Amino acid sequence: MFRSLRVSILVVALAVIGFAALPIFPRTETASVKLHPQVGKGGTLLGESPSELKHPPSHSRMSKSALKSAAMTITIPRLHLKNVPVPTGSSQAELDRIGIMHLAGTGFPWQKGTNTFIIGHRLGYTWTRTTYVFYRLDKMQPGDEIFINDRNGNRYTFRVYDRMTVRPSDYWATYPTGGNTILSLQTCTPIPTFQNRLIVRAQLVGS
Repeated sequence: MFRSLRVSILVVALAVIGFAALPIFPRTETASVKLHPQVGKGGTLLGESPSELKHPPSHSRMSKSALKSAAMTITIPRLHLKNVPVPTGSSQAELDRIGIMHLAGTGFPWQKGTNTFIIGHRLGYTWTRTTYVFYRLDKMQPGDEIFINDRNGNRYTFRVYDRMTVRPSDYWATYPTGGNTILSLQTCTPIPTFQNRLIVRAQLVGS
């Protein structure tokens, strides 16, 4: 009996020493979500041209009424943005004109399990309505809050949990992540080449 007790104590002691010898890894700045690329609709993430055009295309105009009827507004304290209208669109011309846009075909905060995908220019053009809207998107930190208000004044609170850089061809970043209701903010990086896309992700924590 005493022998088996000594053996048990020895095994426990060796286990404790073994765990203590394991390396301690620092926690990463952001948590990574498992993304599951889906087969189906593909495309290219919209972006920003490294050289400014001289004249805006005629089809890039969006009326003031379209802005007023935007399904939602966004507030990001870290970026000093407050109640900025976010109209829905799908073209580069619309994005160039407004500066910030909800990508058509992606979800809304009030739809469970969706990925609300919002694109904003890092700089913008001389005719862009909201310039530098996501200029400091790279400064967002885990835990930062983002607020979305719908037309009825309902507020949806998101908390940042991840940040990643992808290629323009990585359209899978617009897809849902598998049950979670998330918000993705996208802009171009790095300045001045704008060859990649910086995406900050936040999860719904209150509504």
